[in-house]
Amino acid sequence: MKEQDFNPAIAAVVSIRHLVKGIQQNWSDMMDIKQELTTILSLHETLVLKYGTEHTQKTWKETMQIYRENIADLQVIMSDVKAQLQAKKSDNISTRWNKYPMYAAAIAESFKTLAALGKQCIPENELARWNSNWEIVYKNHQEIQQDAEACTIQLQMIETYTPTELDELTETILTHIPIHYSEAEAKQYTTEYMDAYEAIKQEASQKKNLWDRFLDILAGGVQQTPAQRVMMQRWVNGEKGEAH
Repeated sequence: MKEQDFNPAIAAVVSIRHLVKGIQQNWSDMMDIKQELTTILSLHETLVLKYGTEHTQKTWKETMQIYRENIADLQVIMSDVKAQLQAKKSDNISTRWNKYPMYAAAIAESFKTLAALGKQCIPENELARWNSNWEIVYKNHQEIQQDAEACTIQLQMIETYTPTELDELTETILTHIPIHYSEAEAKQYTTEYMDAYEAIKQEASQKKNLWDRFLDILAGGVQQTPAQRVMMQRWVNGEKGEAH
């Protein structure tokens, strides 16, 4: 969906709802996706070991070992940070989590190598399935990265708010913003999302300190488009007029 075709006010609300969805379940989502990736890579390995040359097989195994090591390191970080999130403890939590992009990038590089290896050796009648499976792999990896980026904002929230404030903020968002949180769905439910937008603006006005800090975090969020960033910043600056 092109940015110019999508109301930035709705996009901003989608971002907030997606974030809270992340607070509730993104850790389990990431584990489910990891299991799907493991299954697909196992199927791919069977093909490469069946059709690949000795050199191709050796390169595949070496690349998979690097991938597994990076996944293991990433899981340790995720496990440690998850425990801190659940306990709502913020001691050095961002410093620990900020290492995740390095491992995510290394995993993406491994995927690139593995995908290329298979194309060099598998028969033509297997290529369609191979390419289709890799589309799933790339999509799943992107979803993991999105959940991880949501976690980055969560950690900033843990460091910014008291547990009581965080619970209050989460409850308010869950109350006002529709459960449909993808941009594709949001475009179909414009009225609901614009109602949510107005409700959130009203909450920001009534509980200014709480929401100013929250919107300030979102205004610098890693996934914000320029239009969304402007929308967030208007809220932060208290410009409560029609911004859409």
